Amino acid sequence: MILATHGIVASQIVTVPVATAATGVGETSFTANWNAFSGASYYLLDVSTSSSFSSFVGSYQNFVVISNSQVVSGLTANTTYYYRLRVATGVDADAASFFGRVYTAGGTLSYAEVLATETLVADLKAAGIWTKMKAIYPMVGGGTGTTAARQAACSQNLKSSSFTGTFTSGWTFASTGVKGNGSSAFMNTNLNTLSELTQINTHLSVYVRNNENAGNAYDFGNASNVGMTTNPTYLITRYATNIAYIGIADISYSSSFASTDSRGFWVGCTNGSLAQVLFRNASSFLTGTATAGTFANNNLYLGGANAGGTAFFYTNKEYAFASIGDGFSSTEASNFYTAVQAFQTTLSRQV
Repeated sequence: MILATHGIVASQIVTVPVATAATGVGETSFTANWNAFSGASYYLLDVSTSSSFSSFVGSYQNFVVISNSQVVSGLTANTTYYYRLRVATGVDADAASFFGRVYTAGGTLSYAEVLATETLVADLKAAGIWTKMKAIYPMVGGGTGTTAARQAACSQNLKSSSFTGTFTSGWTFASTGVKGNGSSAFMNTNLNTLSELTQINTHLSVYVRNNENAGNAYDFGNASNVGMTTNPTYLITRYATNIAYIGIADISYSSSFASTDSRGFWVGCTNGSLAQVLFRNASSFLTGTATAGTFANNNLYLGGANAGGTAFFYTNKEYAFASIGDGFSSTEASNFYTAVQAFQTTLSRQV
């Protein structure tokens, strides 16, 4: 039998919530409970075998909880456990909403991921970039839980409840990001390019952590037909050995680049005209002019191409971030890179 003792301590975040008695006490688990705190964005739970909390049990140190109870498992029988709570208030409403969506979907986040995401939102807003976004996939929550839980966390759109991603099988989820298998895996963003995007004012971005090409590999892809020749929209950070592409409702633009390295933060966009730019780590990498075109009337895929409803051209790259939205100026692209790179560095997954 586990002896679970509830306790509270002073916090530098805000006044602590009131802990209540543990329930569901069993051989290796119990449920920690506390009274809801008005204005709470999330709670931080600590569990210890010491009343002074000189050490912690497993991952239960600053363990992020959205509700006011949490099952604590993986414990040792005939042991006394203590738990304490702190609460975070005043968190940016958009960041807090994202955390709620992750947990409602069954995912979890580490405290480091929570703090990094809060900073990312603040940085994007300070740079005037937040309003340009339709979908932001920070790919956090992939390091713990079941495959379904990891998938649920990584599929969430930081910007809003719209355009939650749908992963097929074949993806690998980790704290460093999500990786396709190069043969069948893709994520449906559920964002219809025809209804949501404008040719002269659109961006696609991906943060790639590995140097892979997987043959005909699309980072983002969508078109009206198999073959990607009608109304195509795509971003390809490395195709075969040394080719990168960006096409915003246009197939005419493609260009070679000298490097064979797909790693880094890539942003392909238009910004008020048919001029297309592919930025790599904030530097203009390729430029070109598109032909006026129309977006395909189906959803954009990440990690593959949606060709009239048929998925193909799959990637084996690892993504630690992706986004879709309006286009950027050179200054905005630089600020975007600064914010995203800081986010990745905080999580120790920068390249």
